Amino acid sequence: MRPEGGARQRGLVDRRIVFSDAERDVSYVFPFVDRRWRVPFVVVALSAGAPLVLDGPFRVDQFRFRTALRANDLRRIESIPLEDLGQLVHYDPWWVFRRVTGVARAWIEAVFATNIAAPFRRGGRKHKVRDLIFSAELDRLEEIEARAGLFRAVTFHPGDVELLTLRPASREQSNLRTLRTAKAL
Repeated sequence: MRPEGGARQRGLVDRRIVFSDAERDVSYVFPFVDRRWRVPFVVVALSAGAPLVLDGPFRVDQFRFRTALRANDLRRIESIPLEDLGQLVHYDPWWVFRRVTGVARAWIEAVFATNIAAPFRRGGRKHKVRDLIFSAELDRLEEIEARAGLFRAVTFHPGDVELLTLRPASREQSNLRTLRTAKAL
């Protein structure tokens, strides 16, 4: 957790979510972020079973998240249309979805495509995301902490970088366009 009350992605592990009717252990919480740096939902990996989707709002309370929702408001990740996942990013430095079972392969691949854990190039330098910092309610992304090279820390805020360009699929498409242009010349 941040002193200002925000939450770091790397700190969203081994938590509890307190619902209005129950309390559940979660191994990982992954906020998914749109191009406006807003979080429409989070994916929670419970101790057992397939990852589930939970819509906010949340409130951070020590090492727990509190929500007015009920535990049965959790839904399968397949409830998110694949087209919607195509407009989001998330940060999973552990690549948890590699170990997921019980989820249709198309959704696993779509989630892989949203992961911004792979290095990216900006301004001629290679960057690697180190952490994402969210508001305490997990409703918006406030900062991206990255490394440029080995030691230079870089922080991105809303408006500094287009989130969807950090996705591996976006970079691959951009590289293909560059190759096609070069071949055409």
